Order: sequence, then C-alpha cells, then structure tokens
Amino acid sequence: MNNIIEILFENAKNYPNKIALVYKNKKITYREFLLKVLNYSQYFLSKGLTKGDNILIFTPMSIELYIILAAIFNIGATAVFLDAWADKKRLNDALSTVPCKAFLGCPKAYILKLFSSEIRKIPLNFVSGFIKKPKTNYETPTITPDTTALITFTTGSVGMPKASKRTHEFLLEQHRILKKHLKPEINDVDLVSLPIFVLHNLACGTTSVIPDFNPRKPSQFNPKKIIKDIKKNNVTTSVGSVAFYENLIKNQKISGIKRIFTGGSPVFPKVAKKLRENFINCDIQIIYGSTEAEPISTISVNSLITNQKDLKKGLLVGKPVEEIEVRIIKPTNEEIEDFESSILETGEIGEICVSGSHVLKEYYNCPEAQKLAKINYNGKIYHRTGDGGFLDDEGNLYLVGRIKNRFQYKDKTFYGFPLEHALMEIPGVDCGTILKINSKVVVVLESKLPKEDLVNALIERKFELDKLVVTKIPKDKRHNSRIDYEKLKKNLYKLSR
Repeated sequence: MNNIIEILFENAKNYPNKIALVYKNKKITYREFLLKVLNYSQYFLSKGLTKGDNILIFTPMSIELYIILAAIFNIGATAVFLDAWADKKRLNDALSTVPCKAFLGCPKAYILKLFSSEIRKIPLNFVSGFIKKPKTNYETPTITPDTTALITFTTGSVGMPKASKRTHEFLLEQHRILKKHLKPEINDVDLVSLPIFVLHNLACGTTSVIPDFNPRKPSQFNPKKIIKDIKKNNVTTSVGSVAFYENLIKNQKISGIKRIFTGGSPVFPKVAKKLRENFINCDIQIIYGSTEAEPISTISVNSLITNQKDLKKGLLVGKPVEEIEVRIIKPTNEEIEDFESSILETGEIGEICVSGSHVLKEYYNCPEAQKLAKINYNGKIYHRTGDGGFLDDEGNLYLVGRIKNRFQYKDKTFYGFPLEHALMEIPGVDCGTILKINSKVVVVLESKLPKEDLVNALIERKFELDKLVVTKIPKDKRHNSRIDYEKLKKNLYKLSR
C-alpha cells in the first residue's frame, strides 16, 4: 500500500455495506463513500485540478468534508486547511506561504473573500454540496509516496504560521503507528471530534460518528445532544480533546464507552480523576504528541493517577512509543548549531526532540521554521517540540512546560507545569500559572474565591511571588484546553502599564 486511498479502496471491497461515517441523521457505507469519492475525483479533474495543486478547504466536519478530502488525495492534489478561528492577518500570511489554485468552501465560507485579499487571488472556486460527476472520464494521476497530501498550520499565535507538510507516505506511517497503539477493533463505533482521526478510522475500516458541535468552541456545546448521539449509534470508543470530554461529563456520568483517547493539552491528576469518575468502566488513554509528531507517548489515566511519584518535578506522560526516538537537549530559544554536544543525560531537564518515520520532516515554504525546528543528525531528522521535559532511569517521559516560558528566579530555573499542578490542587482554583512579567514573578489564577483567600493559600503553600492576578485565563483556540500563554502575557503586560 502506497497511500491511505488504496486502503480505502480495499475497505470498500471488504466491507461494502458497513457504515463508514455518521453525521447528524445521515449515514454512508464504505461502498457509497468510495463511489462518491470517485465521482468527486472526476469532477475536480474536469475542472482542471490535478496532481500537485493546492486546494484550500473551508468545509466543516461532515460526511461531505471527508468525501472531498479523499477525492483530493485520489487525484494527487493537496488539501490545505486553515483553522476556522484564523483572523485576517493569519489567513493572508498562511496563503502567501502556501499559494492555492482552488478555494472549496461551504456557502458561508465565501464571506471570507470579503476580508482576505489572498483568497480573492485564488483562480478557481467551488461550493461544497454542488459537485456532480462529469460525463467525460478523466485519467487519475499516479500517486507516489512522496506526493504531498495535506498541509495544515501549527497553532502558534506569534510570527508567521508554520505550514506542516504531510506526504502520503507520512499519513500512511502515522496511520500504521496509531493503529498499533490505539488497537481499534473492526466493530468499533468511534465518536471523533478531532478531524485527523476520522481519516485514520476510514483506513481502519471502523465507523466514525462525527459529533454535531462547533469545533471552534469544544467546551461550549450542549452535552445532552452528544450523549443522545452516543446512545443512538451505540458508540464504543471516542477520540477528542480534554475540553470536549470535560464539557461532555458536566453534572453526569456516562457509561457504554469502552475506550477513550484524549490529548491536545496537559492532563493533570485533578482532571484525570474527574474523567475516571465520570466515564464508567472506561479505559482512558492520554496521548502526548503534536502537529508534527503524533503520538510521542501514551499513558493511561489510571497509571497517571497511581504512579505519579513527584509532580514537583514534572508531569508523567508515559514511555515513548517504540517507533520514536527521544533526545533531551539543552534548553535554548536559538538555533541548534551542535546537536551532539547539546544532548543531556538521563534525568536532566531540557527540550524534547523526537525522530521517527511519523515525525514531520519539513515545513512547506517555511525556511526559517525549518532551520529552527528541524535538526539533521546522523542521517535522521529530529524535530524540536518546544516542550521542556526529561527521561527518568526507567525510560518514562515527563513534561515540565514550554521552553520559551521558563524563567529565572533566585538563580534557579522554573518551568510551568509543576507550578501549575500545585496551583490547581488549591481548592477553588480552576486554572493557574506563573509567568515572569517585567522582571516580576506573577501568579495568575482563575477562581471565584476572594483574592485574600487565594493570597493566604499561596502563602500557606510557600509560593514566592511579586504579584497575584485573578482573571479569566485564555485557552488555545484549537482545543480550548491549553493555556494561551502568548495572549495571557499580552494581557498581563497591559495590566502592568
């Protein structure tokens, strides 16, 4: 097999009448899905699209989206995705990095043309839902493993967006490794709120139920509607962000789901306990990874809760998967000139670097990002994750927080996660972190408790600080579960003026 599409063809032969996708009240079998993909492929070819063309997609998670995506893969073109929350500048910057030949969006998405000069430059335009098979048949181009299939952008909120380039070979290898570690069963019915995992399920031959919610606000949907879908479709497994599950279990316990895989943000024991208590008889696995490397390691909620020896040191994320090689290097915000001399010993804290067949090797048209984040050493490409951490004597990987958010205080280096865990353990604190702003150590807490009570709690726990700020802590726009440190810093700088 050279690509995901070949596996999809095979699944359509092996499971023609099996349900592939469910969305709202619509279902489609593997055979129906494949026929639609072939029709859409012919349509795109008839309109002048072919191998190597970049196609910008603004279609929400739905059955239609995955038919479009598979058809684009089938003709050797490249699907380009921007986050739905991208502002005008981010959108224009992204499209100047990755010029597109076609824009394919739902009717509402065409409003973007009013705001983006780069979208208006795209020569071909298509509206999803209005695609029909042409009368003439066109020859489908040959797809090679190194053909670019997918380009997405990292969540970084500062600087130019980094375009992550996934080839067919990369997607196939990622699928193989996810299949090995997630261990899907052929009769699984999977509730999936993370888009890339639907593609993985299609390759596995399992059934995906796409929840009817706004991915831009994964913590602000009506749980009753999703729970109704779970029961109606006999959902057995699920993949989603931490924020998605925290909202799903608000004021209720859920049974029937056998396995859950979650990630996208650090999962501290406080949250892990909440998930374990509210998902009855469910094996919950936490995946540590990133856009460029998924998965890096996995750990069960039970292991996190029972084996967390010393959270003052870091957050346990399990042993790295065997397909990935981890190196810890000296922390720096600069380019690495000598990788070998930067490698640290077991137990030393530094930046986590990873290499493997499912680790992204290059960015698209982003030479500066490539230079900073990718290291060529002994014939291998290592990716700098930007995460601080260390490996213990038993090979367990621990996270301590983002490298760029570390700070010096009284001749010591402090990282965020151990401090954030300690803050979250204070009764009445929903979220918290510590940053250095204008040479001052600032504790930021999200809590409904009086500020005086919070100050006393910090003193009791021997926290040293120059200032306490009680405020709503902004979260990342993709998963709504990680702290958006850059936005928080901007808010704190404004307050300090």
